[in-house]
Amino acid sequence: MATKPRSESAVNALRMIPTKWAVLIIGVVIAYVVFQPRVNQWFGWKLPSVASMVGDEKPSKATTKKGELSKNDTAKTSKKSADAEEDLELEKETKREAASPKKKTAEKAKTAVEADDENEPPAKASGQPDSNKPSPPSKTATKPKNDSNDDESDPLYGFLSKVGSNRYESPAGLVYGPGSEEGHRLKHIARHLEDQPKRPGSHGVFKGDMKAFLTAIDDGYSRAKKGEKRTTKKEDGDSTVYEITFEKAIGFVGGEAGGRKKNPATKKLRLVVRGSNVITAFPF
Repeated sequence: MATKPRSESAVNALRMIPTKWAVLIIGVVIAYVVFQPRVNQWFGWKLPSVASMVGDEKPSKATTKKGELSKNDTAKTSKKSADAEEDLELEKETKREAASPKKKTAEKAKTAVEADDENEPPAKASGQPDSNKPSPPSKTATKPKNDSNDDESDPLYGFLSKVGSNRYESPAGLVYGPGSEEGHRLKHIARHLEDQPKRPGSHGVFKGDMKAFLTAIDDGYSRAKKGEKRTTKKEDGDSTVYEITFEKAIGFVGGEAGGRKKNPATKKLRLVVRGSNVITAFPF
């Protein structure tokens, strides 16, 4: 009932104003009605509406539920570029590879490794992952060709020298010893000699045998230590992450992510060490 007298008084007021001024005021009111919502949206202002100024505005029911995302926020969340997804997968890959096993798992792995014959190599030359099923005894399956006798002076894979119980050192000074879920770093490294197409994310695969892989790791480590071009170094807690780019492709990107991209070739190698001890190494 209160709005009708206000409207009538406004009309009466306009009648008392000269025509040209009345037209100008009406034009200003119309422009305000049209642009007020847009100005509030663009600049975040809270200009009152004409209806609220004359007391005709009703409370809005268009409120959003708490915790409900707008369409724009949902679209931004769901839309990710391929490059960002690949970087995230690589970061997860490094963390998975470099993560230390739990104490109980480490103790079991250490006990299992130390129970083996000290002259027994910790990884197979073929790089095949271990199977839970028993396999028939084979000299080539238990020892590489260059380790067919018990002479500890013979280098493992024709490349590594034994420096302690289940510990082997490369010519560049990298040490491979017990650790990781596989029980030994060499067994862990050997996983990257074959693709794992069903593994979530990316899985770097080196094209070559174990000796060639260890040689490439040594070469990349030596270059990165000198700070040569196409190498980077980053500290990550008590670990150091080296990334080396070679002149030619050293492998390809496998796993589910690599399979979706048709296993692109790569020239890059990522190496994670703690001191001189190798944690992991893989193409990416």
